[in-house]
Amino acid sequence: IVGDLIILSNVLNGLISSIVSSTAISLAVSMIVLAALTRKFGQSLLVILPVGLAGSWVVGTMAILGINWNVLTIMITALTIGLGIDYSIHVWRRFETNRNSGMAVWPAMRDMYANTGSALLMSAGTTIFGFMVLVLSPVPVIRDFGIVISISVAFSLFLALMVLPGLLAAEVRGSDRRE
Repeated sequence: IVGDLIILSNVLNGLISSIVSSTAISLAVSMIVLAALTRKFGQSLLVILPVGLAGSWVVGTMAILGINWNVLTIMITALTIGLGIDYSIHVWRRFETNRNSGMAVWPAMRDMYANTGSALLMSAGTTIFGFMVLVLSPVPVIRDFGIVISISVAFSLFLALMVLPGLLAAEVRGSDRRE
């Protein structure tokens, strides 16, 4: 069987099959870089966890919404890692800075939400609404990309602000028990 549709189908199948391995490699490299720069393997793993979760949520949401893989949406897991890691690092570093300055866990968390959290909300909000403009496009592929990238940013922000702080607090409690 030959033809343009068969070739396109083979190309998309190849992209989809490689997306899982490339996402895993991206997460692993991000983890290695974070651990090498901070020398904190456990906390680096905690920072990566919400990012990986956001990527899987986006793929699941695409399936629920019936959004097909295409040349633009195929990049979504890489974009989710790129956007999500920034949000997670900001939350983590602010919490860590607060803890190093002598704050207890919950005051450090409150300060992180008041300062970094509000800044991330504004940043993510502008990014989400900026990409949602693509929904007005007459081209379905571009419309789908606008929806998917907006969902990706929203999930990345939600997980960085709602899941990561709990993981960090649990890690602090665990390290206090070990000491």
